[in-house]
Amino acid sequence: MIPHQRFLRLVAMKEHHMKAILISIASGTLLAALTMAQTPRYTVTDLGGLAGGSYSSGNAIGNNGLVGGVESLPDGTQHAVLWFLGLGLKLDIGKGGPGGPNSGVYGVNDRGEALIGAETSAKDPNNENFCDYGTGLKCLAFLWQGGVTTQLPTLGGNNATVGNNVNNRGEMPGIAETAIRDPQCPSGVAANGTGPQVLDYGAVIWGPGSGDIRKLNPIPGDTVGMAFWINDNSQAVGASGTCANSAPPPFAFGSHAVLWEKDGSVTSISFQ
Repeated sequence: MIPHQRFLRLVAMKEHHMKAILISIASGTLLAALTMAQTPRYTVTDLGGLAGGSYSSGNAIGNNGLVGGVESLPDGTQHAVLWFLGLGLKLDIGKGGPGGPNSGVYGVNDRGEALIGAETSAKDPNNENFCDYGTGLKCLAFLWQGGVTTQLPTLGGNNATVGNNVNNRGEMPGIAETAIRDPQCPSGVAANGTGPQVLDYGAVIWGPGSGDIRKLNPIPGDTVGMAFWINDNSQAVGASGTCANSAPPPFAFGSHAVLWEKDGSVTSISFQ
């Protein structure tokens, strides 16, 4: 027979284990319920494409529901497009201002401004393909607002510029060619479709004033730079390197990730 005190201890242990099991089951049930309650709910909306096209991409969205992107046409060219969510409107803005066959929207802000990267109808004198379309046409950045498309300035009148986004202050980071011919630049077409590259290029900020362009210095020892993104505090991020170890968009890379402060000071943020 089990002594009375030992029996009571066994009963107590069993009760303790049962409570632990019940608590564990209850906790698991509660956790599952909380997980189900916190499952994100969303809807998927087909923004639609241009008639007869086979490709479309949304590249940027503002807090006001303005979406910017690119859509293809039946002839294979691509146009910059804006979608206005909630209004059911779509606007092909690649028909006019830039003048070339291919364009795309790569940044929008809450002021209704859109940054366009586009070809013009003029040939690039160096036969470069800064827009990676393979046509040899000039590649330039444009600002669209309220139906008006305006070319953004180049550095010293040189050929190519690429814009990447626009903040709510109207500042736009990007890339602009310089006048420096660099033998280290790739003489053939790069893996991302750009090239052959002849000239060096630098990171720039356009705006906020009309016609403003400001060159951002790469980190010491580097010769080219690219600005990809800017926040509403005027801090920009991008990359710097040499023309031999860097490439502009669409698949951009450089040897150093960098941060530019509002005053133009540059800091390497690479983990090396």
